[in-house]
Amino acid sequence: MRILELLSSPVWTGPAEPMTSVARWLSRRGHHVEVEVDGRREGDLRERLAAEGFPPRILLALSTKAGAVEFVRDLGRLRRVARGFDVVHANFSHDHVLSVLSVARGATRVVRTVHSSRSLADRGMQGWVHRHTDGLLAVCEAHAAILRERFRIPAERVGIARGAVDAEAFTPEGPDLRGELGISPDAPVVGIVSRVKPDRRHAELLEAFGRVAGRLPEARLVIVGRGEGLPDLRAHVERSGLADRVIFAGYRRGPELAAAYRTFDAKVLLAEGNDGTCRALLEGMACGRAGVAWAFGAPAESIVHGVTGLLAPPDDVAALGDAIVGVLALPDRGRSMGEAARERMRTVFTEEARGRAVETFLERVRRLPPA
Repeated sequence: MRILELLSSPVWTGPAEPMTSVARWLSRRGHHVEVEVDGRREGDLRERLAAEGFPPRILLALSTKAGAVEFVRDLGRLRRVARGFDVVHANFSHDHVLSVLSVARGATRVVRTVHSSRSLADRGMQGWVHRHTDGLLAVCEAHAAILRERFRIPAERVGIARGAVDAEAFTPEGPDLRGELGISPDAPVVGIVSRVKPDRRHAELLEAFGRVAGRLPEARLVIVGRGEGLPDLRAHVERSGLADRVIFAGYRRGPELAAAYRTFDAKVLLAEGNDGTCRALLEGMACGRAGVAWAFGAPAESIVHGVTGLLAPPDDVAALGDAIVGVLALPDRGRSMGEAARERMRTVFTEEARGRAVETFLERVRRLPPA
């Protein structure tokens, strides 16, 4: 197959990693993959894709900030470019709308990976665009069900490509950050790795940790990440009286990110970002840490409750606190769940499994008549 990947972003964000991972896998399988990204704004995405062997073509503006005139021009450009491909694969709503409006459905099919639940809200043109798409890939069964039921997409046009983690990069073996952060080796630690902004639910985690600290005085909460919500969150911590138990570890990447996960006994995730697979949860579990999350979307499918971690009812802060205590207060249980989590990531949530799921779905969509 000849596949054109579209991502209307100039930066390495959310869907960029899974898109690139799938492109690598498909290329190894002998498929021809090319990539188009935002060619107008500054960012690191073009450079990082080039380093991965997928230098963007930059034949399209593909920019959400370029305005209506550039969008209309992109309609004509993509119509011409798409003729050379079997599949045009959109990863964001901007490139999805562009593809549906411009690609002539003959030999070419339009497929969209719905990376985030934000694209599952029935507003504006969302439903119309979904129903005029040849195939839609969800990141979990819960999202696939919404596509089938809310948007009335035929089941054969809906597929699932679950998240994936590199279990060789994220391992239980290796250094942690306890020494650097001044945390004793035997202190129970719960941690979160996420951009710090209100919709990632750090305030609710802090409230739940207040309940944990009352039952486990030695427990520590480690917050890893950066973002516009940091000043407010720091002020919230000061007001809560937990400043001596909450540690801000800053932004970490590469080996330091894996070390951050190893610092935890439990890895918490409460909200998805641009990547609905909630990759940070998968990475923490690959490092042999029990997962703790509210039971929604992908986390409810990546965590096997009581086996690889614990799930709490969505938005239930008290239950979240109980789940954290359920891991931290019983170290042997936490270690057992962490080992099971590692095995689940190593065998189920793999790049090969995701790549194969995408390949199989694209081949199926090509056999269907145009939407």
